[in-house]
Amino acid sequence: MAKKSNVGGKREGAGRKPGPDGPTQLVAVTVPKKFVKELDRLCKTREWNRSHAVTEAIRALLAR
Repeated sequence: MAKKSNVGGKREGAGRKPGPDGPTQLVAVTVPKKFVKELDRLCKTREWNRSHAVTEAIRALLAR
């Protein structure tokens, strides 16, 4: 009888953990290139990635 492999498949606790706001979803958008350049500058100064910066911008917009 073959030994059952522990590699692959679903395992309890495996996978990416949801953030404080819950699971994430990919959203593709198009924006002017000048916005992307400014966003990248902002991200560099704050040590953020684009996803974090856009999430913060959406959070601020929804809080209005």
